[in-house]
Order: sequence, then structure tokens, then C-alpha cells
Amino acid sequence: MRRYVAAALFTLLMAVLLIPGTGLAGPKQLEEPLLKFAVFSDVHVMDAWSIDHYKSTYKFTHALRDIAPLKPEFLVINGDLSNGRPKDLELVQTINKANGNFKLYPTMGNHEYYYQWENPEWNDNKAKAVFRNVFRLKKLYYDHFEQGAHFIHLSPEQYMDKQKVIGEAAWLSDEQISWFEKTLLSSKAPTFVFLHQPLDKTVGKTDNGVSAVQTNQLLAIAGKHPQVIWFSGHSHVSITAPTEFLQRDNITFVGLGSVYQPIVDRIADHFKSESRFVELYRDRIVIRDRFHHKNSFGETYTIPISDKSLLKP
Repeated sequence: MRRYVAAALFTLLMAVLLIPGTGLAGPKQLEEPLLKFAVFSDVHVMDAWSIDHYKSTYKFTHALRDIAPLKPEFLVINGDLSNGRPKDLELVQTINKANGNFKLYPTMGNHEYYYQWENPEWNDNKAKAVFRNVFRLKKLYYDHFEQGAHFIHLSPEQYMDKQKVIGEAAWLSDEQISWFEKTLLSSKAPTFVFLHQPLDKTVGKTDNGVSAVQTNQLLAIAGKHPQVIWFSGHSHVSITAPTEFLQRDNITFVGLGSVYQPIVDRIADHFKSESRFVELYRDRIVIRDRFHHKNSFGETYTIPISDKSLLKP
């Protein structure tokens, strides 16, 4: 008798678990995303032997090992991969290959130009050439499609070497801005845009001198597209801050904190390490906070897709 009762209870339990909308194991929970990818920023890998070398290499290695079980299709590192030395960039490649060997899509940050502070013979052009060579890029800015979604990677092209007024802000050439407009508007698919420095008055700490010089042009272009998700780093403001996820004019602005050292309540936190993890579904984009120091997820943000017919089934 007990055997029959147990069997009946098991059957009832399975039926409940499979009922859509129960919040337990309905179809939504079983759905697999079309695409998964991770987005890092401000890794600051340093090859020179110092406390910063140990800290940056350890945190980057740990972050890669943390995301490996999540099986992202690729990894974006949105600027400040290094501190500007050629050996720093080579070390980024070495660490990645040894800890997941993720397909990597990088953009330059202001720190990629920093070697000129140590080497008087270094300049912007050498910094850009080394970056392209190490990561085998034909151009500093480029795009690609994944499962029907569009990915656009922008890069700052000058540092103080040529224009002192730029400071740590992003400066983009007319050629890159023209390319961005043409490339962005060539498709109506959901589009992810990556630029190391944020745009003025978007995510936190976007005052003059740290954001993009051509903010107004970039915003005007992005506003013409039906759906843009814009990722930025540079400020190190923690992803837990309420300023780091903002939606306006069909654009979603997402801050990336820092793998190396986020800033929490205006104080640098030497222990923490943060990034974002993105899942693409046919009807929505899910962005999740990832805390590498905890090996766990935090808040989840869901963005409905305006035209899901553009994505691959």
C-alpha cells in the first residue's frame, strides 16, 4: 500500500513541477539562451613585478576560472586590459589561453596608451599598432554578428600625446564615427556597443575629462537605432551602484565596474572583482551582475527585444 501511495505522490509532484507558470520547473526555466557571453572591463594586467602585478594577474585569472563553468561563447574586455606595456598585453593573452582560452573581443582603453609615461620613444601610433598585432585585429574598431545580434566595438584613438586637452577621455576620429553610423544603421537587430569610456551624463561619474569627447554625436547616432545596449567601463564605479544601469531614448547604458578594483561608495575595494554576464533569448536580453570574489551572481536585468524576428531561431 505504501508503495502505491509513494508512486502516486511522485506522479503528482512531477505534474506540478512541469506546470507552466508554477515558478518551479516550467518551460521558462528549461529554456536555453541563444547566446551567452561575458563582459569584463578594467582588468589592468601588469607584467612588471610589483604588488599590482600580483593583484591584477590573480584577479584576472580567478575571473576567467569563475566564468569557465558558465560556458560563455566569448569574452569581451572593454578597455584597460593592461597598463600599456607590450608585455602586459602579451600576458593577457597568455593568462586567457591558460584559463579557458576564451574567444576574445577587446577594445582599447586609456591605459593602453600609458607606456608613453615610461618610455619617451613611445607614442599613440605605436600603442595602437601593438594592440592590433597582439590581438590580431585589422582595425581598432570592428563589428560582428552572433545569432542575429549585432556587436560593435569602438576604441579611443588618441591620448595626450597629440591633444593634451583629451586627458583620459575617449577621442574618436571622424572616420570612426562615420563608420559607426553606417555600421549601426545597417541592421535593426538588437545591438551591443562597447566603448571603454562612458558617454556624458549616462552612467555614474561621467563628468568632463573622463567620458567621450564626441558624446553628442555618438548619442545622436545611437538614438536612431531601435535598440542599443551600450557598455562602458573606465570609472570603476561598482555595478551595485544604482547609476550603473540606465535606460533612455531606446538606449540601455550599462556600467561594468572593474575586474581589478571596483569603487564602492567612493572607496576602492581591493577585495572585490566584478563584471557582467549576458544571455540572449529570442524575446529578451538578460544582463546579470557577476561577483568573481564570491563566484556568484547578483542582480538580474531583463530587456525585452523589440523585434525578435531578427534573431536566429
